[in-house]
Amino acid sequence: MRMRQPFFEDLMTAMYPSGLLHTFGVNGKISGSVGAVGEMQEVLPLLHSPRGCGFHYRYSARRRHQPFYSVLTSNLEERDIICGGEEKLRQAIRDAWSRYRPGLIMVIPSPISDILNEDVRSVCAELRREGISVVGVQSELFSHRDKNYTRNRLKELARQTITGDNRLEMELKGCGFTEALYALVEQVMEPSAQIPHSVNIETVGWGSEGKAALRELEAFLNGCGIQVNTWIPSAPLSSLVHAPAAELNLVKRVRWARRMREKFGTAYLHIGGAGRYAGLDGICTFYRDIGQALRMEEAVEPVVLAARAQALEETAEARRRLGQARAVLVSRSIQQAPFELKSYVRDYGLSVSHLCVILTPESRKNLNVTPALEDSLLARVREAAALYSPETQLLLNPAEETLRGIFAEADVVVGTGDFTLEGMGAPLIPAVNETTSLSFPSYVRTVRRMCRRLEHGTERSSLLLGKMPFQSRHYPLYCNQSNLAAKEMWSRMWLNRKGDSV
Repeated sequence: MRMRQPFFEDLMTAMYPSGLLHTFGVNGKISGSVGAVGEMQEVLPLLHSPRGCGFHYRYSARRRHQPFYSVLTSNLEERDIICGGEEKLRQAIRDAWSRYRPGLIMVIPSPISDILNEDVRSVCAELRREGISVVGVQSELFSHRDKNYTRNRLKELARQTITGDNRLEMELKGCGFTEALYALVEQVMEPSAQIPHSVNIETVGWGSEGKAALRELEAFLNGCGIQVNTWIPSAPLSSLVHAPAAELNLVKRVRWARRMREKFGTAYLHIGGAGRYAGLDGICTFYRDIGQALRMEEAVEPVVLAARAQALEETAEARRRLGQARAVLVSRSIQQAPFELKSYVRDYGLSVSHLCVILTPESRKNLNVTPALEDSLLARVREAAALYSPETQLLLNPAEETLRGIFAEADVVVGTGDFTLEGMGAPLIPAVNETTSLSFPSYVRTVRRMCRRLEHGTERSSLLLGKMPFQSRHYPLYCNQSNLAAKEMWSRMWLNRKGDSV
């Protein structure tokens, strides 16, 4: 039997979780830039780096199980690091152009070239005058994810009410993905005649169903009279050049979209994770926001209402069966817990007896959670419980004995993939099985999948993982002395260096 693609993607994501790389690493900017360029057709990435970087990133953390693709390097060596590597970069670009003749070469800086302060863009400009199609990603220095992003985001979320606007537009200085898209805007895109009622869609970060959900999104927009101009960055070079023809960008990352608005006048809609687009109601809000941005509210609204009614009809039986179950929700994200509770109660129809929020001492320290901030975040959780599930009891960091007592009276535990909680009295449904992308068919599949997992769920008390030194406090880290020491060293050197800066 052929494995279905969404399951395969879930499996490979679990085997190679990029979240760990974002959470426990300072990996430079190569990963995201290579991942972005790898999505573009007719574009060849060239790393200004030692060749080891090219070998490592052929199998990029962002692409995981997808096939190998060409990645070249300028092959910097010790002499170049001492004397400068710009001449090597010139030669590497000329060789790549002569050998492969791509539509475009995109030069990606590395921590080495950043330290050398190499002027990559000037070299690219010089070679364009020779007739070589080449652009350079602007160096953002070699720090990886902005350590203060999550802290600042947490503070902003704490100020929002559950029933409010729930928009949060913040620039994430991350792994290089945004920098590659910014280079597209600055050096590749050209002014184009605007196509009315058209959108560009940023393609990375749409949940476990990925491509399928994007195609469903496109079909829905077409039904509203809205055309997809291009997919950014997953498109041929010629389409990316004329991306400014769209009237609206649907984006996950805002910096490149802001620059595109400044340069070409293209408006954008930010699809953030602050809860505005969570659940079935969030899907409806998403399409209504698009309609409003394109001044097409009257065309979009009846299509949204019809799709919502159909989704509710198709999930009625599954939600009825789910509603008969007693569930415990475990959340390791105090900021997302309100929307998780809303989703399980409203979208799936579950009866949630307890919401257990896990906030470890390490998380408090790394996220700079002060007592006042913690109180504000917990107030949001209580507000959500009062609105959506008044019978739900909130527990913060319950002891194992308490969890065992709660689980013993439940039919299922949801919201977490923490296998250290297996065998405590109720089967777990890992959170990855509950991911909903922004399409109505995705919602239908998710509810039905939840129902199947509930009805076929079994308590797994004898996992091999249970024989190993994993702890819920440090999940998903393998808890031995060297790993815990390495994580502590990483936290001190990166997250908490220079004190608790903001």
